Order: sequence, then structure tokens, then C-alpha cells
Amino acid sequence: MAVAKYLAFAAFIIFAGSGIAVGYTGGSLLTAYVAYLSPWIPRWLWMAVAAIMSLGVGITATSIAGAISTLAPNPRAFKICLSLLLLMVITELSGTTLVYRRQHALNLALSTFMNESMESSALTYGNDSSNTALWDEIQTEMNCCGVEDYRDWFATSFGNGTDVPDTCCLLIAEGCGKGIANVVDPADDIIEEGCLPTIMHDISTDYHSLSKAVWLPVCAMHVALIVLLIASSMFLQESYTATNLQVYSVTTFPTSANHKYCPLDNC
Repeated sequence: MAVAKYLAFAAFIIFAGSGIAVGYTGGSLLTAYVAYLSPWIPRWLWMAVAAIMSLGVGITATSIAGAISTLAPNPRAFKICLSLLLLMVITELSGTTLVYRRQHALNLALSTFMNESMESSALTYGNDSSNTALWDEIQTEMNCCGVEDYRDWFATSFGNGTDVPDTCCLLIAEGCGKGIANVVDPADDIIEEGCLPTIMHDISTDYHSLSKAVWLPVCAMHVALIVLLIASSMFLQESYTATNLQVYSVTTFPTSANHKYCPLDNC
């Protein structure tokens, strides 16, 4: 069954490429948010991103091994690789369904955790160098100020009721954030929107774009490929069985030259 053999090989190769796409999704989330906002990110999100990247690596490695076992041929290795891929696809689909059904609860949990973490770190702004550097970087890069809005800084020891960090200013200069509470129209001098709404909006946008452009198409592809591999395995199993029977039927067992047949009563 040469056709089934090469179809299975092609399916494994496509599977390997799709595994890279899965890993890319996890890597994108890691570099864009998880590592960037690490002090404000809950542990479960770290674990989710690690699981996605591990799934991508597992799919790619297993698919490459499956492609090799198809050409070898090695029926046992083929079955193992197919079983592992089937397990990974089931895990992938189960996780996708769970996230889709609980996306609003997960979004609320993430927002609540980040709100508490950001408020806690804002209290030490100006005293803790790492928190100060993090806030300055986030506010500069994401064009935001404070947690929910710029007035959050007034309740901190740094803000002292009137000030915001200089990184909140439209034109950053030393001391530009002082006395903002007394300004009639702060929007002329600083960014008023908070960092939490900005971050959550960006995460939501990327979540939907990655889901539609990468994750859901990959899941659909995996279902089609696993069905193709299962069908191919049935034909290949028949081919392996027929080949083994043919080899067994034509195998001869040479007798020893020293052995001579003799009647039982003469031996």
C-alpha cells in the first residue's frame, strides 16, 4: 500500500509543521505579555503558556518520529506515534473547549489578579527600584498612567495627593508630573487612561486574532490529519500483515549437513 504509506508520511510532516505553529502561539504570548508583565501575571497563566509550548514541541517531535517510522517501516513505532498524537489532539481540543466556555471567568480572574498586583507595586513606586523601572517602562511603552486611571497615583506615597510619575506625561521631562491634581485639564499634559484597561484590551485583541488566525485553524487541521492517519494505519496494518505472512511462507529452514535421517528403530 504505497499510497497509504506516503499519505501517512505527508500527514506526519504537516503535523510537525502545525506543531511549530502551536509553539509559536505560546511563544507569542510569552514574549508579548507573560515575560513582559511577569510580576503582575498569575501563576496559572504561566502554566498555560508553558503547556501550549510543550504541546507544540511534543507534536513536532512525535510527528517527525512518526514520519521516520512510516518510511522505515516500523509498525510498532508508527502505532506509538499515532497514539501519542491522538492523545495530544484530544488534550488540545479539551483545553480549547474549556477556555472557550470559561473565557469570561478567566478574563475576570486575570483582571482581578493584575489589579491587585499593580496596586501593590504602585505603592512602592519611587522606593523600590524594580517596581519603579517596571512602571516607567509600561507607562512609556503602552501610553498609560496608573492602574485604572492617572488619579490612582494620588493615593500613593509618591503621588502625595497631587503628583504622577513623569512617564505619564505626553512630553516627558523632569518634574512634568508634579501638581497634576491642580491642573484644570490634565489631558493637555498627561495620559489619563490607566494601564490595566489598556493591557486587558490588548490581551483580548491578541486572544481573538490568534484564535481565529492560528489556533482554531490548527485544531481543525489536526482533526483532519488524525483521521487521515488512522485510516492510513488500517491499510498499512493490512500491508504489514500480508508482507509478514508472505515472508513466513517462503522462508526455508536449512537442515544441518551432519544430520541424517534414519528410521526410528535404527537410530
